[in-house]
Amino acid sequence: MYSQYCSAYEYWKVKMLYVWKRLKSSPPTERPEVGGNETDSLALLEFKAQITDPDGVLSSWNDSSHFCEWYGVTCGHRHQRVSVLDLNSKNLIGILPPHIGNLSFLREVHLENNSFHAEIPPHFGCLLRLQKLFLNNNSFSGQIPSNFSYCSNLLVLSLGFNMLEGNFPTELCSLSKLQLLVLEVNSLMGNIPSSIGNLSSLQMFGIGQNNFGGTIPETLGQLRNLNWLSLPANKFVGTIPISIFNISALARLGVGENQLEGGLPNDLGFTLPNIEWINTFQNHLTGPIPESISNASNLRKIAIDQNNFTGKVPSFSKIRGLYWFNIRLNNLGGEQSTDLDFLCSLTNSTKLRFLSIGKNAFRGLIPDCISNLSTTLSALDMWSNNISGNIPSKIGNLNKLKILVLGQNKLSGQIPESFGNLRLLIQLDLDSNNLRGSIPSSLKNCQNLLLLDLSTNNLSGHVTPEIMGISSLSIYLDLSRNNLTGPIPKEVGKLQNLGKLYLNGNRLSQQIPSSIGSCISMERLYVQDNFFEGPLPSIMSSMRGLQVLNVSNNQLSGQVPKFLESLNLTNLSLSYNDFEGALPTGGFFKSAISTSVVGNKKLCGGLPDFQLPKCYYKESKRTRISGIAKILISIVSALVGVACTLSLLYFLWFRHNKNASASSSSEDGLLHVSYHNLLKATCGFSSTNLLGVGSFGSVYKGLLDQTQSVVAIKILNLTCDGASKSFIAECEVLRRIRHRNLVKVLTACSGFDFNGNDFKALVYEFMSNGSLDEWLHPIASQYTERNKLSLLERVNIAIDVACALDYLHHHCEMPIVHCDLKPSNVLLDDEMNGHVGDFGLARFLPEATHKLLADQSSSVGVKGSFGYVAPEYGVGSAVSTEGDVYSFGVLILEMFTGKRPIDDMFENGLDLHRFTKAALVDRVEKAIDPILLQEIEELEKRRKIAPEGKNKSWCSIKDCLVLIIEVGITCSFESSKERMDIYDALTKLQGMRKKLLEFIVIV
Repeated sequence: MYSQYCSAYEYWKVKMLYVWKRLKSSPPTERPEVGGNETDSLALLEFKAQITDPDGVLSSWNDSSHFCEWYGVTCGHRHQRVSVLDLNSKNLIGILPPHIGNLSFLREVHLENNSFHAEIPPHFGCLLRLQKLFLNNNSFSGQIPSNFSYCSNLLVLSLGFNMLEGNFPTELCSLSKLQLLVLEVNSLMGNIPSSIGNLSSLQMFGIGQNNFGGTIPETLGQLRNLNWLSLPANKFVGTIPISIFNISALARLGVGENQLEGGLPNDLGFTLPNIEWINTFQNHLTGPIPESISNASNLRKIAIDQNNFTGKVPSFSKIRGLYWFNIRLNNLGGEQSTDLDFLCSLTNSTKLRFLSIGKNAFRGLIPDCISNLSTTLSALDMWSNNISGNIPSKIGNLNKLKILVLGQNKLSGQIPESFGNLRLLIQLDLDSNNLRGSIPSSLKNCQNLLLLDLSTNNLSGHVTPEIMGISSLSIYLDLSRNNLTGPIPKEVGKLQNLGKLYLNGNRLSQQIPSSIGSCISMERLYVQDNFFEGPLPSIMSSMRGLQVLNVSNNQLSGQVPKFLESLNLTNLSLSYNDFEGALPTGGFFKSAISTSVVGNKKLCGGLPDFQLPKCYYKESKRTRISGIAKILISIVSALVGVACTLSLLYFLWFRHNKNASASSSSEDGLLHVSYHNLLKATCGFSSTNLLGVGSFGSVYKGLLDQTQSVVAIKILNLTCDGASKSFIAECEVLRRIRHRNLVKVLTACSGFDFNGNDFKALVYEFMSNGSLDEWLHPIASQYTERNKLSLLERVNIAIDVACALDYLHHHCEMPIVHCDLKPSNVLLDDEMNGHVGDFGLARFLPEATHKLLADQSSSVGVKGSFGYVAPEYGVGSAVSTEGDVYSFGVLILEMFTGKRPIDDMFENGLDLHRFTKAALVDRVEKAIDPILLQEIEELEKRRKIAPEGKNKSWCSIKDCLVLIIEVGITCSFESSKERMDIYDALTKLQGMRKKLLEFIVIV
């Protein structure tokens, strides 16, 4: 009941005031009610006591002045009682006290854009005069108080962008005066009650990005005043109720990202005369786009992409204000050669900025009329259709264009010279067409290009210096699979920011220019299937970021350069050239898994895995005689050595004949250690050397006598079920892999201890900075011992982990799935580089081709770690690389929010993925680790620039943070099909690091 939350005094006071007004026709007295001032003052002071005010905005809240003069407080003229409390966007932190229910004259509460948390006090139900309540953009949790229904005068209830959960309270449907109800971006669930139709005054209803399900209530059609309806990113099924299309006042309709079926009504353009936005993207809608939509003359935005719409696109000649038109990823067009005629009707709009019809079945010619959008259009996407004919030269008149995507069509003819007029262009994609002729030199004018893709066409002629001189190119330049001839221009050295260069599959020749060494940001270089000759330029040693180098199937000669040993490569192909001499054996050449040298008949040496012939050298007669003498000396020395060794072995056997020695399980060439060696190295497995305890054993720090080096020693607890098989699996994986971002195994030991018990251990390279988990969640003693992880360090570590996974998934002889990626399995070396370790649960793909792992698969099982293991594994799905991507996504979110996926705050449907996705929409800083926010503030102070500059700086860094969080969210989608590949995640993170460095380096 009402008085459950309100004091008896306040309830009596409000009740008597109501009776008094009914009895008296004259206005209330000017004299304040007895005790009213004191009640409001105490309530406000209690409010202040419960919150943190870092900016001091509540400093005026003290006895030196009347509370009506306090900051953010407005009082009524007659009663001198608080009527408005406005503290929006003041960086306030804390819990709202129940005393707010004692401010009985409150009409408006503005507490949005702060950091209030915990539950919303139900005492708001005591505020019978309340008309507007703004609590959006905070961190409120719990359920929506049902007794909001007592606030019968409520006009606005805004609770969006919080962490609310539970069902939609049916009691809210009694608020007949309510005009605005916004609950977007929370964790609410259940169905929308049919009684929603009782909110007859409702004009705005937003519940997007929750977990609501079931069908959309037909009773929404009763809300004749509804102007704005937003239901996206939920789990609604069924059809869009036809009654909604009869709300003539409706201006914005958003139902995207649900599971809706059916189609749009034929008379939509007549029944919704005021419609401005139609957003139905990513559903299962079918049928044609209604012809009547052309009568909706107020339309500004159409986003019906990612559905199953079919048929012809109607004319839009009556619509003048359209600025967004997105119908990509449907099945539209393909019925007649005039499919694209509707584009001319769109040119009547004077505001169209975004036009996307990609991935449909349109065919025919691109009409010249598209050039009529020259003053507005910034993005034109016609990707993946059946469009044919020449590219109209008039597209060069679209001087506002930033994105032009015409790839994967049947376009022919030449690339228009007029493209040089598109000086704002940042992306040009013409791949997979039938274009011919030379690359127009006029493209040199496009000095804002970040991405240029002309691959898979019939282009001919030389690669002009002008193209290689577009220094803005940073994402990639793809000229592959054409008929280009001649050399690579020396101007390639100007592409210092370029990440990827694809020149493969052409007829390019001569030597690779030494100027390519200036491309210090390049990560992937593909020049295979050409006619390049001569040696690889030694200056390429400066390309320290190079990860993939493919020069196969050319005519390159000379020795394989030694500098390749020191590059951070993950994949190298030198196949089918004329390289000669000894293959290097250091660095990257220690592994044959990701290196291909086949087809070079003059190569020799290298590690045995390369299966090259031994190197033989011609010797002079004198050298041969000298050699014979050396051989005789060696034989005598060897015999003496054998005798000494046998004597030593006999002595050791005699001394330790009662103790079992351990035998090494490592491969030849690796260090051999015994149980006794490891016992001594760890001071008897002393607890002072214990680094950590895992599922199958413990890890100790040790000092090996043999090498006098510090190592990490993992001792398997063989009493644990699956420990032995975990040891076998980890040995099998570790002997096949080698990568700079994987923890290096030095050797393994499998034998017996002094009591005759089985003993198994792995010896790793020691990582001095411990695990990522220790840095993200340090215990009290570690706060003083270690610095905090900076933003750039976290980005670098994330990239290191992505590099490791990319190598395991795509560059191993057989793909490997880690199956247990988490912060405690990411170790950091002296320079804070990340290394992925612990392969006890790793699997090969396909397992059927590897008998060892296939035999153990049924008993080991994929367990992973709670919070990081992919959802599909819980229902018996097979191991896949997508499972690792999910764990990586959770890892990213944990790194940048500072919250574990098993944090106590995550319950009742809320998890780390949903929490960050909600914050991403508007205030990403709500989810960011406070340590990072503090670092950003310090960066801004060090810049010493004007306030507007600070905002710009923060926005720039915020953009980078948004990109990171987006990667984490996309990788951790519940559905494995929606997750991005680890290579794509790596590419995005590397691009973001480049942007971030631009801001940090300046400081």
